[in-house]
Amino acid sequence: MRRRTASRVVQMVLSIGMIALAIAALYISVLVFQRQEALTQIFRYNIAYSASQGMNELLRFRQRLTAILVEPSQASKQDVELRYQILVSRLSLFEQGEFVNFVSAMPENQQTVDELANAVDQISRFIGRIDDPANAQRALQLTAPLESKMVALASKANEYGATAQAKDQGELLRLHWIFSALALSLVVTGFVFIAMLRWQHRLQISVQQRLKATNEDLLRTSAELSESAAAARRANEELITQNLLFNTALNNMSHGLCMFDAEDRLIVSNQKMESIYGLTQEQLRLGTSLNTLIDHMVDAGASAEDEAEQLAHLQSRLIEQGRSDTLTQELRDGRTILISHQPMRGGGWVATYEDITERHKAQAQVAYMARHDTLTDLPNRMMMREQLEEILAGSTERGLYTAVMCVDLDNFKSINDTLGHPVGDGLLRAVAGRIRNTVRETDAVARLGGDEFVVVQGNIEKPEQASSLAKRLIEALDEPYIIEGHQVLTGASVGIAVASLEPEADDLLMQADVALYQAKGDGRGIFRFYEPGMNKRLQRRRTLEAELRSANLDEQFHVVFQPIIGLGSNQVTTFEALLRWTHPVHGPIPPDEFIRIAEETGAIVQLGEWVLRQVCLEMKSLPDGINIAANLSPMQFKRDDIVETVARVLVETDTPANRLELEITETLLLEDNRKLHADLRRLRQLGTRISLDDFGTGYSSLSYLQKFAFDKVKIDRLFIKEITKSADQAAIVQTIVNLAFTLGMTTVVEGVEMEEQLRIIRAMGCDEAQGNLFSKPILAKEIPAFLDEHKRRRYAA
Repeated sequence: MRRRTASRVVQMVLSIGMIALAIAALYISVLVFQRQEALTQIFRYNIAYSASQGMNELLRFRQRLTAILVEPSQASKQDVELRYQILVSRLSLFEQGEFVNFVSAMPENQQTVDELANAVDQISRFIGRIDDPANAQRALQLTAPLESKMVALASKANEYGATAQAKDQGELLRLHWIFSALALSLVVTGFVFIAMLRWQHRLQISVQQRLKATNEDLLRTSAELSESAAAARRANEELITQNLLFNTALNNMSHGLCMFDAEDRLIVSNQKMESIYGLTQEQLRLGTSLNTLIDHMVDAGASAEDEAEQLAHLQSRLIEQGRSDTLTQELRDGRTILISHQPMRGGGWVATYEDITERHKAQAQVAYMARHDTLTDLPNRMMMREQLEEILAGSTERGLYTAVMCVDLDNFKSINDTLGHPVGDGLLRAVAGRIRNTVRETDAVARLGGDEFVVVQGNIEKPEQASSLAKRLIEALDEPYIIEGHQVLTGASVGIAVASLEPEADDLLMQADVALYQAKGDGRGIFRFYEPGMNKRLQRRRTLEAELRSANLDEQFHVVFQPIIGLGSNQVTTFEALLRWTHPVHGPIPPDEFIRIAEETGAIVQLGEWVLRQVCLEMKSLPDGINIAANLSPMQFKRDDIVETVARVLVETDTPANRLELEITETLLLEDNRKLHADLRRLRQLGTRISLDDFGTGYSSLSYLQKFAFDKVKIDRLFIKEITKSADQAAIVQTIVNLAFTLGMTTVVEGVEMEEQLRIIRAMGCDEAQGNLFSKPILAKEIPAFLDEHKRRRYAA
């Protein structure tokens, strides 16, 4: 009864939906006709109206022109200009919307519009003087041929609109009939669907009646079967429950289990035993003997035959002796199985099988990690020392040498800071791989930490063999790396210590480390053997490092100035400030020595600000047309807000920012990051000038000149030294000068020592020069005398 009611409800809802759909379709059809009529009127109005208005405005314009010629009192210049502007606006409508299609459809229409545009364009040249009768007469002549053509254009526009209207009307009518047909089809389909539902309903009633009769028969049969099975079920219920509990406990054991009776026949096993050895239920069927079971293990590929025989022998001895014990079995796939053998009272025995592979791996991994570097998988310091002692012992017995090499990457910290630690870690792994591929299998390789590696080369006949390996290592590590999509460039420095007659491992490592420090100090990318005098240099370095941190800047440091000469005017344009250190004990310290220490320790930040302040104070005594240049260290950009520092010093010393030139080196540009770009832009916004110092050395690239807006480019003295002899050097300098000129940058040549060099760079078009040819660095108090002398020589020349 419920199903009938539901079916009738569905039919009623569908009927109502079909009726609503028919009404909606009829209403939409009416709307389509209404939209057709509206579109027709709008369309006709747009084309015909635009054409007729253009014609009317032309006639009105001509009337005003005639009036200004015949009756000037009744028409003014303003009326004519107004009608001209209206005519121009009407012409602009001809170039928009549907009118463009109308014009392009007929060549004569396009010609009429073009002629009108041409006439309007010619009139625009004298419309401001239209009150001149000659200009008015000329305008009438230009527009006279257009009257009849504009009338024809308006007529064709009306005809075009009617034609387009008929076409659109036919298209809309076609769409209307298609829509009506689809709607009618949907309605018909709906009624067919209702009829099919009624037919389905009748079938369901018939099937339900048959199912009801069948169900009654099944109920009677089921009752009879239930009574017959009740007794058997009650009899087996307790046994099934106990077997279920036993099997559940047995198969959920974490260990495999086998139980044998006194005659070595299998009486119990579990699923874990099957999974451990890859056996089937058939192979573990009840009654299987121990020897047969071991044969099945061999057949399944779990155990080798000889190992299986040894296991069977050991278990047989345990059975004979009636004692318990544990055995270890190594399977072919690398797993380790612990077998616990236990005899049973009354004969027979039971064995459990535990997979202890992970436990063994974990123990082995702990032992491995304690002796290896987790990042590169190389031996660590502890294991390296053991290997070093073994190699030393073997080499000493044979009367051969052992070389210890400390390998350190160049610029690794910069790579880590700019590209991130994941790239740094990837670089270390790649370096470890290259070192392994370069050394012999008998050599030892280790990572001590950071970017420092150790190579132990044993059994060498002469120290020159160590030199050869060091060269190969440097060449291998110098090749570019591709790490996570980045091209990474680095190099390596190597320190070498060769074992003496009674070598000590710790001494060798210390000596190699000292030699490494010397190699990095001598220029990087090279190797050095340990020499006794290196300890003294290392001690000096440490002493200077400590005293540099505690030095009184005003007492021990001073600034000297070297002039930069404008080659066009032969006048001093700038003085470059250079820092000098006079130690109270050690005397003058070379800048190359203490600047490097200051960079590496971070003391350059304090030194840089001190120099900047001294430069600004000295600038007050210079003529207004002369600037002062100061160098900025890459470390100042990393560890300090350099923009804030420069701005504060300029304010505190009341120094004009446009007289301060800040020089940066190319190494800073390796860190092509957003902060660097922002800092350089902010320094320029302060008013200071930015110079690129020592261009052409290290990592030079002409692309830097395009990426950064420098005011000056200082060409390194390296290219000037041989410019009188080397055409290649001259070509490089000329290329830099040309590019800098194109980008609007001033070029400064450093290291000019000879008149011939000056003549060449002047001919190349260089702007400024600096070097001992003009003056060595001088104290601030010597600047006025130098300027007077330079002025005298300039006038004398």
